[in-house]
This record gives sequence, structure tokens and C-alpha cells, in this order.
Amino acid sequence: MQENAVSTRTDLFNAYSVLFGTEASISADFLKYLKVSGLKAAYRKKAFETHPDRAAALAESASSLEERFKEVTLAYERLSTFIERPWKYSLWNYAYQRTAKSDSSGRNRRTHDQKSPGNNYRHSRPHGLKEHFWQGNLPKTRLFLGRYLYYSRIISMRSLIEAIVWQKSQRPMVGSIAIQWDWLTQDDIRSILTIRNPGEKFCECALRCRYISSYQQSLLLVRQKLLQPRIGNYFINQDIVTPREMEYIVDQLRLHNRKYRRT
Repeated sequence: MQENAVSTRTDLFNAYSVLFGTEASISADFLKYLKVSGLKAAYRKKAFETHPDRAAALAESASSLEERFKEVTLAYERLSTFIERPWKYSLWNYAYQRTAKSDSSGRNRRTHDQKSPGNNYRHSRPHGLKEHFWQGNLPKTRLFLGRYLYYSRIISMRSLIEAIVWQKSQRPMVGSIAIQWDWLTQDDIRSILTIRNPGEKFCECALRCRYISSYQQSLLLVRQKLLQPRIGNYFINQDIVTPREMEYIVDQLRLHNRKYRRT
């Protein structure tokens, strides 16, 4: 399967229409709820309907069916690749751009164009690529791991933003969890996404429209947080720090946070 099969939002929408029909309601949000099992079922159905070997039974030319079969296969490959690695494709580029814009507007942030001095951690960025590292002292407050790495000058702000976007893209959707728990159906998901107000979160809309209770909302959000990958894995996978270095960093973070338990 080609890794670059999916390139644009339009490609994804077209692929979805090929497998699920043009009458199906489709949006960027709904694509996030697409599952491998549902995709495979749709592909098997369409592949059976368009396979060239069935030309005689369908009273169509083999060449025409072959073109349609290739289109169905390409649509399946595109959506499969998207399900496996959604953060790689332009459908989610807006999340990175919006986060980067927000972080670049922060107050009193000083930057420099070279790697941070005074630490022995390895960085995966090529030489010459501009990165912005913190130049001040550690804030006297409790910190999460990503922020601690940044304020310790182990990672750049860009690496922190990329890690946050990666973690967000990897966590399961609350709607998918609700379906697994039989609290919502696929039709409920479509309805919620359709009536959701601009900027309103999925859970907030589901609660407002009484699809779920406040108790169910709390459980869904807790479960989503538990299932999302640890942000430290991103820096290990990117070869920024080793697993042993990460263990040491986590220990230092615990010591730091103990000093500021009430802040």
C-alpha cells in the first residue's frame, strides 16, 4: 500500500463516496470515526459488484468493470492509509498550523537558531534547521512532561507542538468509545456532527442534545485520556531521547513537581 496515497481532503471525500455512495453524509469529522471493519466490509461489497470476472453476469464490459474495480481498490487504499496514519495527511494540517500560530504569539519568548547548550541529549533535527529553544529558567510551578522538556531546553517549541499534535491525533474519538459501550450509534454520530455548533466539542454537543448524560460524558473523557499514547513516546520514537534518558527525565520531573504541589 502506498504511503502517499492520501494527499488532500478532496481525495479522502472522493474515496469515501466511491465506497459508501455519494448520498452518504461526509465530513472531515466523520472520517475520524471510520473503522477498519466498516471499511473492509464496504470494500468487499464494492469489489464484488465491480470485479471484471463478473462481466457476463452483470452484462457489462470487462474493461469498464476493470476501471471501476481499480477505482474501488484505490479508494480502499487511500482510506486504509488514512486510518493507519491520519496525522500524516493534509486533512489535519490545520491543527498544526493553528497550534503553531497560537504558540508563536506567546509573551516574553526568546529564541535562538542553534541547539541548546549544556545538555547531552540527541536531537533529530538536521543541522542548520532553525529551532526555538527556551533560554530562561525552569518555571516555579508544576509542569507536564512536554513543557518540562521544553523549559529544560531538551526540545524546541516546534518539537513540543509536533508532539502535542501527534498525541491528539492518536487518541481515540469519544464517539468511537461511546459506540463500543453501546451508548451511541453511527446514526447518532452523524446527527451530532450535523447539529454541532461551530467550535463546539463533540461531547458538549452530545450532552446538550441529550444523547449522553453528564456522567457518561465524564467517563468518556476519562477513558479517552487513558487510551491516548504517552507524549514521551513521541520523543523516544523521534530519537530525541533514549528510553533510559526518558526515565531519568521523568524522575527529575517528579522531583520538580514535588516542590510546587500547591501552585
